[in-house]
Amino acid sequence: MTGMKRRGFVAGAAGIGLAAGLAPAIARAQDFPTKAVRVIVPYPAGGGTDIVARLIVPRLADRWKQTALIDNKAGASGIVGSEIVAKAPPDGYTLLIMTSAHTINPFTTKTLPYDTERDFTPITPLVAGVIALVGSPKAGFDTAEKFMTAAKAAPGKYTFGSTENTTRMVGELFRLKSGLKIENVAYKGAAPMMQELAGGHIPVGFTSPLTVMAQHRAGTLRMLAVSSGKRLAVLPEIPTMVEIGAPGVDQTAWFGLLGPGGMPPALARRLRDDVVAVLAEAEVKAKIADLASEPGGEAPDVYAERIKKELATWREIAKEAGIQPE
Repeated sequence: MTGMKRRGFVAGAAGIGLAAGLAPAIARAQDFPTKAVRVIVPYPAGGGTDIVARLIVPRLADRWKQTALIDNKAGASGIVGSEIVAKAPPDGYTLLIMTSAHTINPFTTKTLPYDTERDFTPITPLVAGVIALVGSPKAGFDTAEKFMTAAKAAPGKYTFGSTENTTRMVGELFRLKSGLKIENVAYKGAAPMMQELAGGHIPVGFTSPLTVMAQHRAGTLRMLAVSSGKRLAVLPEIPTMVEIGAPGVDQTAWFGLLGPGGMPPALARRLRDDVVAVLAEAEVKAKIADLASEPGGEAPDVYAERIKKELATWREIAKEAGIQPE
């Protein structure tokens, strides 16, 4: 056998071996799931992540013809629940619906019990949107002008609530860019923060429009501004943060589906395809649009690249805002 033929034979044999190795993984992905799937929501019930989960997960269960359990494991800006998934087998039966705090936690927490990139498999974003500055009418802040005027007149008097590290970081960026002397009060999730807002115990807070839309429409809470470059079509009366005096606060946030690190690529793609099919349902599309948000659906490799870029972006913002890991 000549050298060229020998090399061709070896390459061909390697290709056959690779194909043989991939075949079982692809078959497992096609057969998934054969038992109940556990979906960890690392925040309390009633918040934005929980709303997204309860919109998407039951429809995935219908497609799979299997039970899909939503398990709320709140704590430490999503870290408690994320750790459960990071340490689970990468077989698709333990999944995580996490916020973009996933890319911020490394810069606000001294020691994470996992590696943000290595220990997770990005599958796809589910829903994306902006962050809203929300005011408490009971505290007297039903417009941005009222809050900005009061906060400027009394430096250090007012606080802002945050629900996890995405909202905290946008709040800190708002503080920095607006020049207001306001301090963060951190909550374990959106639901407890909104209860405090509704009661007038804190003046303002940051959360997603998706989370607060019902209270905004009822008038118990009021969105004062949004972190987008232009006003939202579904909320044209709400100014941007730039318009109210915080230039440079133009940030988006996402709720995404992740699995444990090392998940077979074929399985990640299969899960993403199922999510895309759910997001294409007319009822789901209408609900997401009504909540001032957009559907996700990026391929796993595109989502992984997004996470990598956001880690670099938030590292710089944390440094600019003077945030030290705690």
